[in-house]
Amino acid sequence: MSNLDGVASSIRFERLDLATDDIAPLLVEARFDTIFHAAASAYVPTSIEDPAGDLRDNVLATHRLLVAIRSSASATELVHFSTAAVYGEGRGAPMSEDEPTRPVSPYGISKLAAELYVTMYARLFGLRACSVRLFSLFGPRLRKQVVWDFMNRIAADSGELVVHGDGGETRDLSHVNNAVAAALLIADCGAKNGEVYNFGAGASTSINDLAHTLCSAMDAAPALRYTLSGRAGDARRWSADVERLRALGYTPSITYEEGIFDTVAWFRSIPADSRK
Repeated sequence: MSNLDGVASSIRFERLDLATDDIAPLLVEARFDTIFHAAASAYVPTSIEDPAGDLRDNVLATHRLLVAIRSSASATELVHFSTAAVYGEGRGAPMSEDEPTRPVSPYGISKLAAELYVTMYARLFGLRACSVRLFSLFGPRLRKQVVWDFMNRIAADSGELVVHGDGGETRDLSHVNNAVAAALLIADCGAKNGEVYNFGAGASTSINDLAHTLCSAMDAAPALRYTLSGRAGDARRWSADVERLRALGYTPSITYEEGIFDTVAWFRSIPADSRK
């Protein structure tokens, strides 16, 4: 909830569970123009530990939301946040939305299933809906994934930084502010007939380069130690083809380097005992 401190006075907050609670009365009362559906379990290791919970949180919850919109608020539009994990391993080259989907984790499977339900409800029942496949995000208040992990490790030990894998793995990294801008653009300009949009920077960064960039931004020079083995369920190479998004008029407002320094500044502003 502390993440909402800056906007608490200007929003109405409702604590509901899409997988169990009846949200239809809220949809009728509030008459939303657009729902940005970001409620999900969004972590590969958790999906491997508890595939059934991942299925509930990502597929059942999304389907119940679609049912509620169809029955109670058919004029409400839906922008559903999905993930690049639906692509699976990737080829290293930029992946378009028409790329075959071969997820390699329960998380990727559940998000792909949720996407397909969104597309089906749009095309079969006429809902105005689409999905956005987010590639790797980073930024203030995101307390997981590689940028957060590296910052924590560098702060804890300036002498050595452990890197999972061999450093040659690549990610398409984007600051969260750019993702918000893209989502708003899609809500305004997207067809919302069940289509899918990639969101990313359109450029890949190696984990090795990311480690060096973060070390520089944090004024640290640790020795890098590679485990040479990655985590189960993680793809090796991701790069987004974002031409479909650019066709709507999207351009990023924050560069990769600006985003890294912004994120490091936020990290340094939070108490050390709250970084776990």
